[in-house]
Amino acid sequence: HTHCDGDSDLFRDDDVSVDFDNGSLILVHDDSGDRVEITESHELIVNGESVSLDRGERELVGDYYETFHEIVEEAASIGIQGAKIGVKGATLGLKAALGTLLLISPDYDEDDLEEAIGEDEEEIDRIAKKLEKRAKRLEKTADTLERLHKKLRRDVSELDDLGWF
Repeated sequence: HTHCDGDSDLFRDDDVSVDFDNGSLILVHDDSGDRVEITESHELIVNGESVSLDRGERELVGDYYETFHEIVEEAASIGIQGAKIGVKGATLGLKAALGTLLLISPDYDEDDLEEAIGEDEEEIDRIAKKLEKRAKRLEKTADTLERLHKKLRRDVSELDDLGWF
C-alpha cells in the first residue's frame, strides 16, 4: 500500500509506503528510504535500530499497531463485500433486462418482473446498509489512528526526527 494523499493528515509527507510483512507493520519513506517497523510484539525499530521505549510509549506503539492492523483488515473486508454487492447488482441488472424483454410475452407482465427482481433488490439494499455502518465505524477507527499517530510522533523523538512521520 502506498499513501500518496496531498492532504495527508497522518504523515507529514506524501510518499510513504505502508505494508504488513511477517506480522510487522512497515512504513517506508519512498524518497529517503527511512524505515519504521513495529513488530507484532510492539517493538519499534527505526532504520534498523531498536528504539528504547518506556512503558507508556510501548503501550502507545502497541495501540498504534493494533489500530493500524484493524483498519487494514476491515478495509479489505469491506472492499470484498462491496465487490460482492457489485456482482449482485450486475446480476440484478441482467435479470431486469431479461425481464423487460419478457414483457413482450402475453404471459409475463410488470408484476412478474417486479416479483422477479424485488427480493434481490431488498437483499442488496440490506447488505449495503450493513456495509455502510461498517464503513462509518472504520472511519471512527481511522480518526483514532490519526490521534495515536500524532501522539506517537510527539512522544517518540526518533519518529519526530524523521521529518515525514
